[in-house]
Amino acid sequence: MTTIITNHNKKGGVGKTTSTANLSCVIAEKGFKVLAIDMDEQKNTTGSISAKTQTAVKTIEDLLLNDDVSLNDVVIKTEWENVWVLPSSSNLSGVIKYLDGEVGGHNILREKLRVNDFFDYIFIDTSPSLSILVINALCASDFMFIPLSSKYFSMQGLAQTMQSFNKVTMRLNPSLKLLGIAFVCHDGRTVLANEIIMQMKNKYEKELFKTVIGNNIRIEEAQTKKQSILTYCPQDRGAEQYRLLGSEILERLALFEGDASFETTKEG
Repeated sequence: MTTIITNHNKKGGVGKTTSTANLSCVIAEKGFKVLAIDMDEQKNTTGSISAKTQTAVKTIEDLLLNDDVSLNDVVIKTEWENVWVLPSSSNLSGVIKYLDGEVGGHNILREKLRVNDFFDYIFIDTSPSLSILVINALCASDFMFIPLSSKYFSMQGLAQTMQSFNKVTMRLNPSLKLLGIAFVCHDGRTVLANEIIMQMKNKYEKELFKTVIGNNIRIEEAQTKKQSILTYCPQDRGAEQYRLLGSEILERLALFEGDASFETTKEG
């Protein structure tokens, strides 16, 4: 059974794309088949993962607009082991216009993904908004993961994101669960950043993941080379931190499943 996780925050610049790509690689490193879906018109996830083909490909636009296009038609095998990507499109404004006028337009991605039996995990990268595209992602998902920066305005984004989450669960997808909140962009040198983390620990003790990803030039360098930090610099502290966060995520998913035997590594 596929577990679908939307990576979302209504504040930009908090590490959505970076965490989508690196967590996909972390989970894939454990032997699971992982799909990263790029639903942000900036196409950063698409551009940060090296695909095996450079030819023209179908995108999320084709999947959402065409009834006869299936998930198998649009996913691309990447050069990252066990990782596939569904690219974004430069015409997502047109997709939004179409979905806004379509009956049940918020459920189209759900319909396309629920027939999948190949991927173990799907991570969806979204834009910092609550457009019909983001609603599609949340309606299709089992969980929402909220990445944070330890900056003041990131906290405002968190409050807005939680409001959106509550509206979606109340009105559209009551099965959606909050997987958790994680600081994936933290400057430990500043007093304010450390104070923000302490405030979050007090307010969201159960929701907040213990692992904190520090600001790291190696992680940025890896993105420019279309690599994850795990392959670009496997011994770097950033790689270690992302592996720890990935393990925490799998452990929390096991708790949600209510099964102590829930797989955190896939053999074969």
